[in-house]
Amino acid sequence: MPVHAVIPVKNLNGSKHRLSSVFTPHERRQLTLAMLKDVIKAVKGSDISKIVVSANDPQVSQVARELDVSFFSPSQDGLNPAIEEATNRCFKDGADSVVVLPADLPLLRSEEVNRVISFGNAKSTSIVICPSWDWGTNALLLKVPKVILPRFGPNSFIEHICQALSNGISVMLYSSLGISTDIDCARDLRKLFEIENHTECKRVLEIISKNNLKAKKIATFKL
Repeated sequence: MPVHAVIPVKNLNGSKHRLSSVFTPHERRQLTLAMLKDVIKAVKGSDISKIVVSANDPQVSQVARELDVSFFSPSQDGLNPAIEEATNRCFKDGADSVVVLPADLPLLRSEEVNRVISFGNAKSTSIVICPSWDWGTNALLLKVPKVILPRFGPNSFIEHICQALSNGISVMLYSSLGISTDIDCARDLRKLFEIENHTECKRVLEIISKNNLKAKKIATFKL
């Protein structure tokens, strides 16, 4: 049963604006691309049969080529319309189910992706939803096209649950450290130093911190 993964990436020029007090626009782009690489590597080690990176950015396209995954350039603006377009394309290409994974989950592990897939294999389950710590959605598995509409963003976990309940759709919930830990603010980055890991995001952050005092404070737990 082929399972495809869609990894949407927002425009790099405005990526991670909540980190703008610590990092320059160039540094934020570096971190975003590093996290994308971490997510792709984790998904490549899982049972996912095809990975589709969705974006309209040449740097993101280059990363997809370097890591030998598919790249999809959505025709629609906005994160959620782009996700819907990419997931529909996956179903048309033969996917039995599609997992949407944001590109800012540097601690994601292959086993966690497989766990999401295993929950989705249950006949009684139509969707699997994985929340972030602040009630966003950090993974969404769909077994039927348009069974619910993607509503990624603040409080999207609640919005996805409400859609499912109002439509009488069976839902499985799953949470784990790697999936629930997205990087939105400077304090989130501390987890990369609290938890043993060899992520690309941590490596890039260590390089940036050599010339960026505020970034160095994150690495030394002084922020």
